[in-house]
Amino acid sequence: MTKQKVLWMLITVTGLFFGCSQQQIESKPVCLAQADIESAMQQAELVLLKMNFVVEKSDSDVGIMRTRPLAGSQFFEFWKKDNQDDYNGAMSNLHTIQKTVELSFTSKNGQLCIDCVARVERLSIPEKEIDSAARAYGMFSASSETSQSLELAGKQLALMEWIDLGRDAKLETVILDEINKKLNTQR
Repeated sequence: MTKQKVLWMLITVTGLFFGCSQQQIESKPVCLAQADIESAMQQAELVLLKMNFVVEKSDSDVGIMRTRPLAGSQFFEFWKKDNQDDYNGAMSNLHTIQKTVELSFTSKNGQLCIDCVARVERLSIPEKEIDSAARAYGMFSASSETSQSLELAGKQLALMEWIDLGRDAKLETVILDEINKKLNTQR
């Protein structure tokens, strides 16, 4: 076997190992005895901004904070903190992924409880019909042989959609832990 074949086999086996080893954990709300909703929401916004999420809506009367969708970080985007494990890192590198975070702040038994839901979605773009092997470069767009770009046809644009992949419990847990640390150091 050549070195190149061995390298590809190693990459494939590693990908299968990390792809099949995702374990589902559940995030649990963080409840604090001596926290007010205003300071908790301020600290939560700082945590989300540090992770490169942009807050789209923040309402302390209702107790909700929601972010805009964040494109999943690629391997070279080391400053982004949305991939908390190898599985999510691989998904972001292989597909077009976006993540949205929603925090809810509620009072229960004299405590402020913060719950987090991090949704993951993958972009689905339908293929164009290929009438010859020479046109394979145009499978998804109207690109040419020398210039690749994503220019969707009208039918593709109409059928393009974000597919819900569920929740990212590891990201939820990291966000809640960071908010908890910030609120505990604030006291």
